[in-house]
Amino acid sequence: MKKIMSKIDKIIWQAKYGKSRNWLEIKKTLENGIKQFPQATELYLELGKLFQYKKLYKKAINTYQKALATDPHNDEIKFKIGNCFLFLREYKLALDYYLKIENDIPEFYYNKAYAYSKLGKLTIAADIIKKLISFNINSEIPYLFLAELSFNMGKYNDTIKYVTIAEKRFGAKPTKFYLRGLAYYHQKIWLKAYLEFQNAAKMKFTSPQFYRIYGITCEKVGKSKEAEDNLLYSIKLAPYDPISYIELIKVYLAHDKILEAYNIIKYAKETSISSFPLQILKNQILKKMEEKNRK
Repeated sequence: MKKIMSKIDKIIWQAKYGKSRNWLEIKKTLENGIKQFPQATELYLELGKLFQYKKLYKKAINTYQKALATDPHNDEIKFKIGNCFLFLREYKLALDYYLKIENDIPEFYYNKAYAYSKLGKLTIAADIIKKLISFNINSEIPYLFLAELSFNMGKYNDTIKYVTIAEKRFGAKPTKFYLRGLAYYHQKIWLKAYLEFQNAAKMKFTSPQFYRIYGITCEKVGKSKEAEDNLLYSIKLAPYDPISYIELIKVYLAHDKILEAYNIIKYAKETSISSFPLQILKNQILKKMEEKNRK
């Protein structure tokens, strides 16, 4: 038995640390080893890892399933099969394998919760992450995931709570300010939302959606020039998204800046942006321009 194990170990060593870095040669080494030792779980595992590393997830699944046939109670293999299905966005199949895991190991919780969230089962996902957090793990990721889940369930105070815990334990980041700002934004607590977005912007958070929402919030707290600048920057970052054009035109019209609004409509047309709300706004602008000309 020891002699067989040493041969298997040698094959794995050759695959991992041998001279060849050509993955096809490594694959051949492992496949030859499997032919020689068809019950060697470790060889299937190594071959599955190789396929997974090369993003050949279906081949990896097939190989891991053969490994599982040799060791049906191996939770690591079940987890790896689940992860491959997760990468393929086959969330139900991923969850099927996660639920087959027999031991209660915290490392497995996050992916299971993620699969549930993708299936729309947000409450179950949140409960799993809360259990994971109870192990006092040294990572901000579960806290931020729980904050996002809370946000998607409309539990904005919980979003603020978990982002704040993550910030206190692991430090400030622009994504934390943004997420907490979104929670205030959806509660229409405009000044707090503005301050969070301001902090995110100071830390160079770059996203067209962020600058659009930041711009809208600036207008809500009476900072119109800042609103215009942020919405213009959002357009610069995503010139083919009509929503920021619409929001900027609304700001201009609210302050009777008809010419500026008209210029944005022209720019949108030149950039081949078209949408029904933009057409409605264009008609409003032309009507206002006609009224001004009559005066």
